[in-house]
Amino acid sequence: MHTPTFITGATGSIGFALAKRLSDSGAPIRAMVRDMGRAEQLRPLANVELVPGDLARPGSLRGLLDGCGVVYHCAAKILGSDPAAYQAINVGGTMALLDEAMRAGVKRFVYISTIAVYGFDHAENITEDYAWPTTSNLYSLTKQAAERAVWAVADRLPVVIARPGDTVGPNQYSWTVQFVERITQGLLRPPLKSESGTLNPVYIDNLVDALLLLGTHPAAVGQAFNVVDGTPILMCDYIRLLARMAGRRVFPVPAALIKGAAMLLALTARLRGREAMATPESVRFLLHKATFSAEKLRSTLRWSPAVSWAEGLRRTEVWLRSEGYIPDRAARAVSINLW
Repeated sequence: MHTPTFITGATGSIGFALAKRLSDSGAPIRAMVRDMGRAEQLRPLANVELVPGDLARPGSLRGLLDGCGVVYHCAAKILGSDPAAYQAINVGGTMALLDEAMRAGVKRFVYISTIAVYGFDHAENITEDYAWPTTSNLYSLTKQAAERAVWAVADRLPVVIARPGDTVGPNQYSWTVQFVERITQGLLRPPLKSESGTLNPVYIDNLVDALLLLGTHPAAVGQAFNVVDGTPILMCDYIRLLARMAGRRVFPVPAALIKGAAMLLALTARLRGREAMATPESVRFLLHKATFSAEKLRSTLRWSPAVSWAEGLRRTEVWLRSEGYIPDRAARAVSINLW
């Protein structure tokens, strides 16, 4: 009998895609869920055991990993402006989960980090040994700290680190759904081409392929891997592409205007007593000029993106339309020869 694979963040974009792929293959899964009300999409999946747990409450993790083989730690705080919450979830939660993994004797711990650990340097073909710059971005800062916690136990636990690029595709919130929603609400405009940052996409199915390799390949242990498709695209062009899918015309605006809008949204959130989801700091992701190399993953584990950029766009548009994110009147093939 196969031991279950443990997944945190299974109600999130990456965690759900991974859980579904494993479920479809017949593998047993134990999925940690902070809010059972958000677990509806997991319930139809076969071989999935749902267990309550909260990374911000380390005591709730006790015993959850017992009997599991591989751990995929996908959960993280990505958006917002609360430093304490970032620290508690991304750092404290990871450390508590590592402790539980060692106590339970799991066979492998795969930590899903991010290319954001490399900060906001403007560099080309960044590899895994690139020196991390100092950063004030809460997400980047706490993911760096979480990685350090993973490496600190590498002599006692078989660990692997994945650093995904900008994950796009069906059911992917940050770089697909959220972008489309903000475009249709008139809240997102492309920056000027001269000021635009670069999107480093990885299509979700390609990322899941890589994660499954990281959970099984002998050569992966003790290593970190960038996971990008190798098809960087200017952020301004990516926003225009999504706008075309949605049947919207968008015009580029200066970066200063985008930063100003983010400041206004953050101020409005604070005045309403809410945590700001859009901040001037988050705009740096739109203006970040860097590209990343996945050559280590390709050469060491023989991974390559099975879904092309063009096919990924087609599947994404079909899904967005089927879920009502874009109207039927926008249902037309999107040419990637936009420029």
